[in-house]
Amino acid sequence: MEEQEQGAAAARNKGLLHSSGGYVYFFDIDDDLFPDALRTLQNVLDANDAIDSVYGKSVKSRTRIALLELDEEESLQVQTFERPHLGIRWMDYGTLPGTPSFLHRKRVFEKVGNFNTALKLGEDAAFLVKLGMECTLAFIDKYVMMYYRHPNSTVSKQNQRQPYKEFTYWQPLVLEHIPYYVHHSVPKEFKKKLLLKTYGYLAKMIARTQGYHNRKLLKKQLFAQIKPLTVPILLRPFIWLITVSGSLNVYKAYFFYVLPLYLKSIHS
Repeated sequence: MEEQEQGAAAARNKGLLHSSGGYVYFFDIDDDLFPDALRTLQNVLDANDAIDSVYGKSVKSRTRIALLELDEEESLQVQTFERPHLGIRWMDYGTLPGTPSFLHRKRVFEKVGNFNTALKLGEDAAFLVKLGMECTLAFIDKYVMMYYRHPNSTVSKQNQRQPYKEFTYWQPLVLEHIPYYVHHSVPKEFKKKLLLKTYGYLAKMIARTQGYHNRKLLKKQLFAQIKPLTVPILLRPFIWLITVSGSLNVYKAYFFYVLPLYLKSIHS
């Protein structure tokens, strides 16, 4: 019997397959919705057919939504973003909204595609970057969802197993962002952020790996995974030094001085 796909991406895609309405919303078990959240998001889409998706504010907390005290008021103002503004911004993963803070028109998935089932973590980040690159989005200044922080959440468990984000987000980079860059015409700022992540994560993962043999093997694997991109000649000697030494200090010199110099040279 063929094994069924598992994971958040497969679950979202299955729900999408069986959806019949014009709007799509994804809800996670660790989340709570604020009052009238979905109705408010729907009203934004109803009022402007040009908007593909709308999202609101989210908050993380260790308490439940009924006990939450919010620091900011809600203005309910709506701000519209044309493509690819948010896609470029969201390449900085720290700026990503939670997936359950969005309401989408179903046509979004014809433009962007579904969630990548090869990604067991980071599938939301990969999808949202493409969403921002391809779609017209709106933000409404209203609290929509609360992510409940607890030790048994998927993110908490992953952070316990692998505390270094570059290992977690390498797969979305090589399976989604690099292929997108290769097959689309992208702004310089997107390219700059992509290359910063690619060559920065690559070097840092090597530096954090114990043992010269393991670092050498990992270097070979990472170089292969970023194809058709290649590591520039300017960067190779420093990555070799990181591989030989395993030094985070060498990595820091590389990341803060050498890599910015390279990026500046290709965008000047």
